[in-house]
Amino acid sequence: MKYPIVNRDYYIIYLEFSFDMYWLHTDVFKWSKEIKEEYIKDLNTLQSLLDSPLYGMVDNDKLGKFGKTIGFTYLQDLTGNDGNTYQIYKRSL
Repeated sequence: MKYPIVNRDYYIIYLEFSFDMYWLHTDVFKWSKEIKEEYIKDLNTLQSLLDSPLYGMVDNDKLGKFGKTIGFTYLQDLTGNDGNTYQIYKRSL
């Protein structure tokens, strides 16, 4: 289950703890350079409090590109129970 951790006008950051890892989920309602800076600041604060890497599971190129712009790096591919291939990304401070 994912839990909302940061709730802003333009985005919500959620965390899910599964398989002994923190998985990041985000709903973005509006995006700009200034919002991106605020988002990364919030993400850095959250991650420093967790003192743990964050992980993301990506199923499309647009989401992978977004992840890279906020500091995630590709880790590996994973075949899901549905037979689809997903990319796993990791973000460390």
